[in-house]
Amino acid sequence: MGFKFQDGKIYEMPVFFGPSPVPKNPLPDGTYQLNKPADVEAATVMFETDADRLEALLPDGFTLVAPVLSVAVCEFGNIGNFAGNTYYLINISTPVRFDGSRDHVRGDLVLAMYENHGEPILGGRDLLGYSKIYADIPRFKKDAGTVRASAFTWDFKFMDMRLDLDGTPDDPDLMRKLAAESEGKFNYKYIQAVPEKGVDVAKGGVDASYPVFNPKAWQAPEGYAFALKKPETQMCSGTVTFHKPAPEDMPFYWHIGTCLASLPVRRYLGAQHSLYNDPCDYTHVYKLC
Repeated sequence: MGFKFQDGKIYEMPVFFGPSPVPKNPLPDGTYQLNKPADVEAATVMFETDADRLEALLPDGFTLVAPVLSVAVCEFGNIGNFAGNTYYLINISTPVRFDGSRDHVRGDLVLAMYENHGEPILGGRDLLGYSKIYADIPRFKKDAGTVRASAFTWDFKFMDMRLDLDGTPDDPDLMRKLAAESEGKFNYKYIQAVPEKGVDVAKGGVDASYPVFNPKAWQAPEGYAFALKKPETQMCSGTVTFHKPAPEDMPFYWHIGTCLASLPVRRYLGAQHSLYNDPCDYTHVYKLC
């Protein structure tokens, strides 16, 4: 007997080897296995930029809450879902509100999320609709009260970040306000369709095009085996710089790098250095309408 899809199972390409393993698929009793939470260290810088530049990036249904770009470099360490391995990501987002026919929520729209390993990128894009891209992201550099981070693609450095832990944020109240008002993370899932025979690839249409939401509120299920440590956050000062690429520096993604590098820094709100646990439970993501 040849390969056949099983009903009610999650598959990812290549599909020939069967459904995705637990925890992407449920256990036989229909529940999902929650593995050890990630140990997260995050360095975040927030700055004000031009509202019209950010509004030009928003899909239908979204409105800008504040002309602020947030850039967070995160080490997700000792992740149970990845057998205790560690990877880095860069979350670039802006505060927005979504108003649809059913849903009315406020949160952070992820404009791009760079990660330095393929497994979380593929699953996050295909199953969750996260706007993930690969980048080389070295470990944090810590020295003399500073935390530094950077990111590369094809050996081109497109981002530098620096936190001064003894520095004072310019507007910590606005930083806290935006964080408190956020109900979760928005993404926009888009998958280009393969065209019918004889149709130009650019005219094949789309397989998926819709916004998604991952709520921030999380309740540990009954019997959850792990204790989450109390988050630690230090407000401080910091800067982030995106370096403008030439097309040969980022061959298929230079338009993203160019856009980020062109956003003016009108005012730094501040920065923060955070330590916390993330349960890495993505079973509550849903399509917005």
